[in-house]
Amino acid sequence: MAQLTAETYAELTSVGPTPTGTARLARSYHRDVVRRLAPYIPACTPTAGLHPRAVWTATELAAGRTPDATCVEQIRAGLSQERIRPLEHVTGVPDYPLWCRTPLAELRADMLRTAGVGRPDMSATAAPEAVERVGAAVTVLRRVWPEAAVELSLLVRAVVYVDGGAFRSATLLRNYGAVFAGVGYLTSVPAAFETLLHETGHHSLYLRQAFERFITNGDDLVTHALRPDPRPLSGTLHAAHVLTRMATGLDRWYSVLDEAEVEVREEVRERRDDALTRLHATLEVLKTSARWTDPGTAYFANLLQRERELTERLNRPIPPGT
Repeated sequence: MAQLTAETYAELTSVGPTPTGTARLARSYHRDVVRRLAPYIPACTPTAGLHPRAVWTATELAAGRTPDATCVEQIRAGLSQERIRPLEHVTGVPDYPLWCRTPLAELRADMLRTAGVGRPDMSATAAPEAVERVGAAVTVLRRVWPEAAVELSLLVRAVVYVDGGAFRSATLLRNYGAVFAGVGYLTSVPAAFETLLHETGHHSLYLRQAFERFITNGDDLVTHALRPDPRPLSGTLHAAHVLTRMATGLDRWYSVLDEAEVEVREEVRERRDDALTRLHATLEVLKTSARWTDPGTAYFANLLQRERELTERLNRPIPPGT
């Protein structure tokens, strides 16, 4: 990776996004991915928002496997167009593309191992209502938190919809740029809004961790507010990051709700309050368990500051008439 400037380092150690800082980090990360593809796609120029099929193909190449020819051709065609594209909606109809199939099998196995009930098959679904809600959530995000909307457009290229029982959503590093979303959870625009904040948050922390290590004991097993089963401390760090993003975005939306959104007012508030409650619990785990690097210390200080600001804001009296 390229040497980071002071401005980029400041973005790296901040929990919140800025368009310029995110673009710098994303551009460097995407260039690194394209370098790994050089044996098959020489002299390529990465776009803003590299497609997850490119990341998946680079991972296959690193593992010593021959990339799929169709994926390679699609990557080459995509890299020739230097612009941010609209969010792609992948429903698996008539079939999921190759870059989706292995991660979906992994997610199914993880669900069966951790949920202990049912047999989610991560099957294809047309999901027209879920697609519509995600589109509406993107519109809300642009209105209430423009910086986060820019980050979404830079980091996430596709939402992969699955019918997976209790499955909510996931981001996988080998498919960076894709959000896997369970249609059973996308029951409202606030649910879709929260999902975008959650999974883009995972993308943003993965991006930061491509440049710096934040904790030295990430493999230590702990429990945290998002998962009942023991998970590596690195997952707790991700939980804190995404919960901060969720609480912030939902609070921003709640603060500017208009008359047309009165029906979702209580749901937005409840989701915001729940995210903040879980954030408190997750930060307590990090305070007692994490061993921080120097960049991690700066990042955690910023994370704690954001949590204090949210708490102070939510504890203020509600103005009359609201």
